[in-house]
Amino acid sequence: MSNSEFQIIETNKYKFKIYSNEAYMEYCIKEGVSIDVPDILEGKRLVTEAFPGVKFYVMAEGINFFTLTPEARKLCATAEYSDNTIAIAFYTTNVSILLLGEMYNKINKPAVPTKIFNNRDNALEWLKKQMQQSSCSSCIQNSI
Repeated sequence: MSNSEFQIIETNKYKFKIYSNEAYMEYCIKEGVSIDVPDILEGKRLVTEAFPGVKFYVMAEGINFFTLTPEARKLCATAEYSDNTIAIAFYTTNVSILLLGEMYNKINKPAVPTKIFNNRDNALEWLKKQMQQSSCSSCIQNSI
């Protein structure tokens, strides 16, 4: 998204590329992994310890097949878990994951705006619009 400095946090299941000055994060899920509640909680811990109090716009990618347990999906959708997230654009070219992502949105109803895309450029465009709307909202609130 930008040429500014970033930090990488990586585990055996996913990688975060974090641009804290822009409140922007890329989250890439590795091929063939199964992600459960402990994996989700570990990722959140790593990010919040490195960037306490920062809320992020997230560009998530799961290009290759992976699994997310029902318990992990349920946790990811909660307001408590998402308290450091403003919006999520999820990009995949895998049709199965795309359909599962759309079902996740309908069934789990994530607490933050979340949209699934099969085109990375469209995902980034949507996320940038979320950023603009948010900054416009804060400008309006600050001027009142």
